[in-house]
Formats: sequence, structure tokens, C-alpha cells
Amino acid sequence: MAPWGTSVNPCLLGRTILRVPEHARLRSLPRGNANSKNRMASCRERAFTLLEVLIVAAIFGIIATMAIPQAYYAVKAYRLHADASALANQLNIARMRAASQFAPYREVVNASSGTYWREQLCGGTSTSTDSACSSAYNALTAADIEGGTQYATEGNRFSSCRPSFLGASSYPGTIQADPSPCPDPIEIYFNTRGAPVDSSGNPLGNGGAVIYFCNQYDMVDAVTVSIGGAITVWNWDTASSSWVKR
Repeated sequence: MAPWGTSVNPCLLGRTILRVPEHARLRSLPRGNANSKNRMASCRERAFTLLEVLIVAAIFGIIATMAIPQAYYAVKAYRLHADASALANQLNIARMRAASQFAPYREVVNASSGTYWREQLCGGTSTSTDSACSSAYNALTAADIEGGTQYATEGNRFSSCRPSFLGASSYPGTIQADPSPCPDPIEIYFNTRGAPVDSSGNPLGNGGAVIYFCNQYDMVDAVTVSIGGAITVWNWDTASSSWVKR
């Protein structure tokens, strides 16, 4: 019953109000706080400390220091091999064009400028047609360059003689000696049958023709043209101090 002088809220009539004892509510509070603390501790266990992050960064730095120079060296070697292979392809094309067109061709390699190109020569053209054609292996007055001028990769250079740091008898393939003096530009001729010849149309001496490729890391490749016309790419192996066919 409500005390005298007070009114009863009709909304509460017919309801049963259960009051939670104060000590029960207080007992339930620590349990929720413990769960929160456990979750926070678990998050801290899954995170990284500053010291751990610094250690991982140091390890990555050491690995990068070791790997980057090797990767840079590998890229330089790849570019040198690519230049040698590109010139070998041009020589093969010149040889096949000479046979298919029944006209002499030559590959001109300008060592000083790092360029090379393929051109058709006078062949059967008479001097009445072109005054420069006093020989079948002369260049036309208006050079007939096919495929345009090709360029070596920056840092790579051509040479008709071996680099000075190679051994005295270290010649690739069938090559027997260095030309004297070392010519620049280097000219390799093919007759109408696609066979390599000199500028007079005679068979090559010295075991054939060779062009060397070098870079600033003393890596060396070579392209040889044998007397029979085989064109081969070589790489100087520093471990064995010998030429290895690629």
C-alpha cells in the first residue's frame, strides 16, 4: 500500500518491479573490466615493439646492400650480351641478303661512335652508272643502308683488337691474332654467295673476323665470323680465363 499523502502511478499497477541488490551489481563490474584488460593484453601481444621493427629494418637493409650490386652487375652483363647478339643477328642478315640479292654486302662497325649498319655494295653496277663503283666491293655514292643505323648500349664499346687485360693467346674461336693496326671502322664483307671476304673479295685470313665488346666492368663478349661463314657469340669467363660459346 502507498503511504498516505502520495499517489500511485497507474502505469506501475499490475507490474512487478524487481530491484537488483547493490552488492550484486558491484560483483558483476570487475568481470567486465577483466575481459577488457585481457583483450588489451592480447592486442599488445600481437603488436610489434619498436626494437623488433628496427631489427627487421636492419636485416632488410643488409640484404639490400648485398643484393643491389649483384643485380646491377647482372643488368650490365645482360646489356653487353644483348649488344653482341644484336650484332651477330645483323651479320647473319647481311650474309643472307648477299646470297639472296646476288650482291655483295658489308657490315660497318664504327667503334668510336658505338654504331653499326648494313649496306649493299656496288656489285655489278658500272662506273657509268655510279662513278664510285670501280670495284664490286666499293660503297655506292649514295650509301644503300638497310635497316638504319644501330646503336650500342651506353657504356658498351666495340673494338677490333682484344682488351689489354686478356691473356696473350686468348682469342675466341678460330681467330689467331689481332689485326695491326686495329681498324676503326671495322668492315666485314660478304660476297654474292654469302661467304665472308676482305674488301677485295678474297677469303679471310687470320682465322676469320672478330669484333669485341667491353664495358666499364671489364666484362667482354666477342662475335666471330669464321672463314666458312659461321657467326658465333662468345663470352670471356673470368673464372676459367677462357672464351665460352654462348
